[in-house]
Amino acid sequence: MEIIAYYKSDMPEKFGVPRQSGLAPHLKGRIVFEEKYSDPNAFDGLEGFDRIWIIWRFDVKDDNSFRAKVRPPRLGGNTYMGVFATRSPFRPNHLGLTCAKIEGVGTDENGRSYIDVSGADMTDGTEIYDVKPYIPYADAYPDARGGFAQDEVNRYHRLEVIIPGEIRDSFPEEHLSGLIEVLSLDPRPSYQNDPERIYGLSFAGYNIKFKVSGDELTVIDVK
Repeated sequence: MEIIAYYKSDMPEKFGVPRQSGLAPHLKGRIVFEEKYSDPNAFDGLEGFDRIWIIWRFDVKDDNSFRAKVRPPRLGGNTYMGVFATRSPFRPNHLGLTCAKIEGVGTDENGRSYIDVSGADMTDGTEIYDVKPYIPYADAYPDARGGFAQDEVNRYHRLEVIIPGEIRDSFPEEHLSGLIEVLSLDPRPSYQNDPERIYGLSFAGYNIKFKVSGDELTVIDVK
């Protein structure tokens, strides 16, 4: 397969990236297509769709050996599940699947076509292999069972994000909504619960330092 595009976003590292697409709807990104695939004709008709499927590659460095069982992070990192029952990056071809909202389609100053999206769960620089339109009547099954993943959603809750005024004022307003959504999803591994531990998150060129106590996440520094 050929890489047709790369993803550009505020999140250069895996830590903090939403664990599923759609969980942080204000998180913005841009799919920038390679020159070979930047013909505007390739995007004719896309304006009639609200969402797209994105097929991409996880940035995983391993020996490519097959793992029948993996440990989903949201199950505490100690529970094994069959790899094909999860969305773990440690899978035969390391392929990811994301449903994102289309925010705009255009051409940049270098003549490269792009699709602006929101709600994606990819890091900056992700390799993209294909995009396809999301078709509601064929792609949506709201009554389908969600297995152990659905059970996790039922237990899932967002943290209250506290950003002191002086810190909030030092952060770009246009990136604030995305940052708050990412932090509210609790970036920590689910097995860590130390209220004194300081975590660091890279976002939009800033290093965000925070602590979590109970259901509250407090940003303590931004550099």
